[in-house]
Amino acid sequence: MQRAARSAVWALPARFFRAAAPVLAADKESLLQLRRRTGLPILQCRDALQRCEGDLAQAEAWLLEQARRQGWSSAPLARERPAREGLVGLLREGPAAVMVELSCETDFVARTSEFQRVVAQAALGAMELCRRAPPAARACSQHFLQPEELAELRTGPGGGPLSEELALAQGRLGEAVSLRRAAWLRVRPGSGFVSGYAHGGPAADPGAGPVALGTLGALVACGARGGARGGARGAALEALGRQVAQHVAGFAPRRVGRARERPRVAGGEGGEEEEALLAQEFLHAPGRRVGRVLRARGPLRVTGFVRFRCGEEPTADVTAR
Repeated sequence: MQRAARSAVWALPARFFRAAAPVLAADKESLLQLRRRTGLPILQCRDALQRCEGDLAQAEAWLLEQARRQGWSSAPLARERPAREGLVGLLREGPAAVMVELSCETDFVARTSEFQRVVAQAALGAMELCRRAPPAARACSQHFLQPEELAELRTGPGGGPLSEELALAQGRLGEAVSLRRAAWLRVRPGSGFVSGYAHGGPAADPGAGPVALGTLGALVACGARGGARGGARGAALEALGRQVAQHVAGFAPRRVGRARERPRVAGGEGGEEEEALLAQEFLHAPGRRVGRVLRARGPLRVTGFVRFRCGEEPTADVTAR
């Protein structure tokens, strides 16, 4: 009798755990994918997968519909709103530098330590990809990451997928958070260096580490004999290269131009700005052209640049050779 009663007592939990198994052991990959796509809590994602019998597309549609009806976190609906704010992050390492742009919806979120930490992770991931790329065949090489490369970025050496960090940040911050673009610029070792400048960024956050943050950024590949490393001359050339990066950030040239190119306006119409960097009036030497200043104070050659401004539509003026 006691044995039968004991069997009856344990029968219900056994059936319960067998029925709950699909929920507790929901396919991890589908769960993570749904979490990344919607930014909603894991428990809600798991419930959606159970209701839709593991169908990822149906589960996502059900979650979005529930979010609209019940007023859940705005993060999964953020894809429908414009995300024009954000930060660019710059990271230099040896003869290479990378720049990334992370977007969000408000300046308030862009200035949080959480958002800045993810920008730094994106820059570290881009640098890791740059390290694995074949050596530069030319004096200057640049590369804009393709969508599939952006999707596969890690958070740095040995780190996890950046996409998971983006989803978690989106869920915590309640805004759309996405990696819009990334690029790197490299020179051959011993042939020069890459300078960088970030403008309009928040106060330095320890979580960003060596990554410079701003709403506007520029990388400039500089050619100099012997790489111009070390000593007073090397320091002077590095300082000059940083000034050129500041100029690129502020004046937005569309191409490098030729060393002795005569000034001309874009489109041939009066009043438009000069589009060639070397022919522009130098930010740090009013009345003198960039090309002349580089020849006199270097000599320093500019072999390429990349410029990002948060929220802009990527066009030809963000890169030049």
